[in-house]
Parts: sequence; structure tokens; C-alpha cells
Amino acid sequence: MSLASFLRRLQHSRQRVLIWAQGPRQLVRDRLERDLLPLLQGEGLLVSDQPLSSLHPIESRQAQIFLGQTLDYLLFDTFAGFNPNAFGQLCGTLRGGGVLVLMTPEPSEWGEFADPEYRSLCVEPYRPEQIRGHFLKYLVGCLQASAHLVQLTPETLVLPEHWPEPEVEVLPEGPCLTGDQADAVQAILHTCQRRRHPLVLTADRGRGKSAALGIAAAELLQQGRSVLVTAPDKAAIASLMAQVELAAPEHSPVLRFMRPDEVLRQVPEAEVLLIDEAAAIPVPVLTELLQRYSHVVFATTLQGYEGNGQGFALRFLKRMRETGQAFTELHLKAPVRWQAPDPLEALCNRLLLLDADAPAPNLSGTPVFEQVDRAELAADSERLSAIFGLLVLAHYRTTPGDLRILLDSPNIDVFALSLEGQPVACALVAREGPLAPELTEAIWEGRRRPRGHLLPQTLVAQEGWGEVAQWQGWRVVRIAVHPSAQQKGLGQRLLQAIERSAKAEGVDYMGASFASEPGLLSFWQQSDYWPVRLGEQRDPVAGSHALLVVKPLSDDVSAWFAEAREWYRQSLLLRLSGQLADLEAVYLPALMRGLNSEPLDASTRERLLGFARANRTLESSLVPLTRLVHASLPLWHLLELSAADQELLCQRILRQQAPSAQLQPVGKKPQLERLRQLCEVLLNRGDAE
Repeated sequence: MSLASFLRRLQHSRQRVLIWAQGPRQLVRDRLERDLLPLLQGEGLLVSDQPLSSLHPIESRQAQIFLGQTLDYLLFDTFAGFNPNAFGQLCGTLRGGGVLVLMTPEPSEWGEFADPEYRSLCVEPYRPEQIRGHFLKYLVGCLQASAHLVQLTPETLVLPEHWPEPEVEVLPEGPCLTGDQADAVQAILHTCQRRRHPLVLTADRGRGKSAALGIAAAELLQQGRSVLVTAPDKAAIASLMAQVELAAPEHSPVLRFMRPDEVLRQVPEAEVLLIDEAAAIPVPVLTELLQRYSHVVFATTLQGYEGNGQGFALRFLKRMRETGQAFTELHLKAPVRWQAPDPLEALCNRLLLLDADAPAPNLSGTPVFEQVDRAELAADSERLSAIFGLLVLAHYRTTPGDLRILLDSPNIDVFALSLEGQPVACALVAREGPLAPELTEAIWEGRRRPRGHLLPQTLVAQEGWGEVAQWQGWRVVRIAVHPSAQQKGLGQRLLQAIERSAKAEGVDYMGASFASEPGLLSFWQQSDYWPVRLGEQRDPVAGSHALLVVKPLSDDVSAWFAEAREWYRQSLLLRLSGQLADLEAVYLPALMRGLNSEPLDASTRERLLGFARANRTLESSLVPLTRLVHASLPLWHLLELSAADQELLCQRILRQQAPSAQLQPVGKKPQLERLRQLCEVLLNRGDAE
């Protein structure tokens, strides 16, 4: 069969293929221009740093512009660099019958190729030539093992010996393109008739999940229902909005979109809340959205460049089951843009580990700790999939680029705990500092922001701690424990083992940066990691501030740490009525835990007793009350104060807010009486201490 005949067969079957064009760059370009490009028709795209024939190139970083578009062919020139995120994004734009041409050096040379993307993986003082090419060698292994691709060299053409038969799909009537999509639309409409019974809609990429949301939204708007849409960003709902514009153009202006954090702050009225790409939103945020609205649809991609949704499926569905929340789950299998089985989709999933799986481990035996050899990991696809699968399950923003970071970043180390050879917990650790004095000065003055070194850079630039730059630190970038092995102390055990390795190398401190959330902070505090900075801005998706935690390992850092913690305490309390005015009071006990507090002098205590027992006014008692709240905050977790009491103390005293119907108890007099009672409780606790 000729190449032309093979491509015509693809057009008929609506399946897609990868053509691996390999060899010296100019010879590959000549072969493509002579023998392949004349066979390709329709809309094409070239990702490169050089034009080819009549195709003008785009850079990898421009790939996102083409999301939502449909291509007939794509040429991806790895001589200009292989960007995993761009590759994953653009694979999904190819329609049925489409061709992806991957231009690479010869397989034996690609792993040693000086990929231009290496510059983005390097932090000071590492250089691109220090990267060993583990990721590219992994790609070569995957491509060589695939039976369903075309291999093209300057001299040869090798077509697949066998090709899977396409499945036959019976098309439904109406706007839906597959039976699965039609079922999804009906499920959404049915959910909107049942209060407090959400729908969880999952799909792999290209199944028409977002379009189904749009078709259903158009129907709901035509029925006069109010619909609110949220997603990590507006680009994620382009397909949804296009369907509404197509089916109900007169209603599209009234369809509202808001980011998750905006929804939680404003809580606008809506009969139906549609949440797209829910996997890219933290579970606590999703849980709160579910509590605020009666009719909710959660939709997410399980495998895709947006962030892997496997962890969402496990964590969020588990949370709903634990709370007794009834829900309906529907999974879309049939692809819309191409026909199954699709060899390109399967190969793309394998190359980028979009289908990474972390098998449930056997929990018997003693966990074995190791620093993982990344060269060996790249050559062992099963173990690589298991470790990357753990990271996918643990974090809502794992992307294909993280796979390359895991294998190639020169400042990253991989650690794991295994049971009978099966990874049960793993961590990515970034080596940070020391920084050169000249660079430190430039960072402190705001003139430089070099790549990497997150902890020392932030503490130098934002907090003014110049001395931190001279120390060597290890930052835990990700830590993951298999869901079936959680709550068994394995996370702490892994951290302790990593700390022993750090101490053996003379590391001064360990730390981490993450979205502040009481449950997650509690994990770190149990291992003696304590906050030294709370970020200024909320993450628009997570809805929380970034928190930096540190654990000293050397005497020098221990001496600094005491001063840093006191500075953190003063900063946090000062910002509560200003920059952190929207910080929920229930977060404060966790953020303040472990801090020292100033003891109350006799004069302050006397005035507090006057407020608690002698009907002194709140306004005249604000100074002693503020001192009391400041002093008692680190102990609130021991007092087991209700969320309503914490909010009342924070809003009426620390933020000096007027009585509000949002506070409990309702009304000025009941709130004042409760404040007097709480004053007595906090004073008594102080006496007990």
C-alpha cells in the first residue's frame, strides 16, 4: 500500500495517525516537502522555528491560541524543541482522518539532542548541557514500541502492518454528535429537576463534554432558567459558549461566567450551576460550591492537557460518598472528532502518560525508602507510570510538562516509599539556594527574578530576609500517598526519610509552598513544618492564599526561624483588617498554631473583666479585646470554638465590623452578649495555661 492510499483509508475510517519523520533536520524537511506535504489537504499547522513550504511556523507557547479549532494535519518540529504541553494541546485539535507529523533526529541521537526547551528546565546555576535527556529517551522507547504509526526516514517508508477496525457509531437525531453526548444532555436536564442531587460528568478529551453542557445550557435558558457557569478560566468554556450561541443566540448574553473564587465570594443567584473542568479546581472549593447551590453539574476531562482528572474522580467522589451525598455519575466514551479506536489518541496518552495509573499496592510488609534513579525510571515505563500516576492522583494541576520536569529538571530529585516493589508514596524535591551575593542583592532590590528557587526568592524579595539566600534548602514540590494507603503515617514517614538524606548532605532547611487549607496545613504541622509567609493574593481557582512553610535543619536557620515566625505572626494579625479582610476566620487557628503570644498584663485583664462582667461597651474595650484575641488565637484549636464564634470574634473585634445578619447569633444585642461570654472563655483558658 502506498502512503497516499493509506491516508485515503484514514479519511474514510475517521481515524488519526502519527507519522514519525526521523533523520537529519534538512533531509527530513526535504522528504516531507517532496513526498508528504503534496498529499495533505485542508487546514494545517506547523510548530517550528522555520517555515516549511507554504506553512508559516508558530512557537510552542502559541499552541493555546488554537484550542477549540480543528486541524486536518499538524507538523511538530522537535528540532525547535519538544514542549509536552503544546504537543498534548495540539493533538486534540486534529479531526478524524488527521495526520500528526513528528519531526525528530534519528532515534539513536534524539536522546542526546540539545533540545531548546532545556533552557526552561534550568534554574541557577544549572545549564542546559547538564540535562541528560531522560524524557526524550522515554519518548523514543514509546515510539519504537508502537505498532500503529508510520515511520518515515529520508530513504524509507514503513507503514503499519496491522490497523484496528473502526467502531460503528449510530448517530442520534438533533444537535448531538454521539449517543453518549445525547445521554449527557438529558442527564443534565434531569439533574436540574432534582434538588441536591448533583451530576458528575466525566470524559476523556474529545468526547463533546463541554458541548453537551452548552446544548443543555441553551435548553435551560430557553425554559427561562437562570444558569451560572464556572471554570478555571474562560478559555475552558469556549465550546460551551459556542453551543449556546448556536442554539439560543438571543439568550447567550444572559449566560453568566465567573471564576470559582468569585462565585464563592459573591454567591450570585442561579437555579443551575455548571462547573466545567472541575478536575482543575480543588476539592474543598467544589464542596463549598455544592453546598451553595441546589442544582449542580460537575464536568471534567479525566485525561487531558488541562490537568489530569483521575485524582478528582477519586478525591471528590470519595468526599461525596463519605458525607452521604447522593449523586449521579455518567462517563462519555464515544469520541466526537474522530472514530474509535484511535491510534493517535492511544499513542499520545502513552507518550505524555495521560493515562498514568497508580495500581493499588499490597499494604503488607515494611516500606522501603529510595532516591529514584531517573535514568532507570525513564527506561521502566511501568514504574514511571506508577510514580507519575501517584502525583496525578494527589494534585489537581498535573500536566504533561510535569512529566518532563520529573525526568529532566537538573535541580529535582525523586524519592519514593515502596511496598514489595510497588510505589506507595513519592515526592519531588527541588534543590534551592545558596544564591550568589550579587544575585541576592538584585532579587532584594526587585531587579531580578531568576527561574526557580521559590522559597529563598520569595523570602528575600517579599519579606526582606536576605540571609535566607546563603543557605541550602530542599523544597518539597509534590508529595503523594496512594489513596488506599493514606491515614497510615506514610507521608510523614517519607518526609522523615527525605530529611535524613538532606541532613546527610548538609542541607540547612526543608520547606514547601502550597494553597493554604487547614487539612493540608495540619499534615505539614504534624511533621514540624511551620508557616513563615502567607501570600498576598488568592489563587483565582483554589480560592486560597499561598502558604510557605519551613523546617530548620541547621542551627543557623533555627536561630533565624524564631525571628521569622514572630514576624509572620505580626504580619498576619496586622493584615487581617486590610489585605486579608476576606480571609475566613476558621482558617486562623491553623495559621496561628504553634506561635508564641504576648501575655496579658494585669491592667488589660482588669479591663477585660469589666467587659465580660460589668457591661462595659464593646467600643471602649476594643484595645484589650484585640490583645485577648491576638493572645488566644494560637490556642483556638484547643478550645474547639465553633465556626460561628470564630467568625464573630474576627469580624466584630479584629476587623471592627458592624453587627451583621451574616454573623451568629443575629442581632446587635445577642452578638454583644455572646462576645462577653467568649471573653470569659478566653480569659479562663489563659488562666489555665
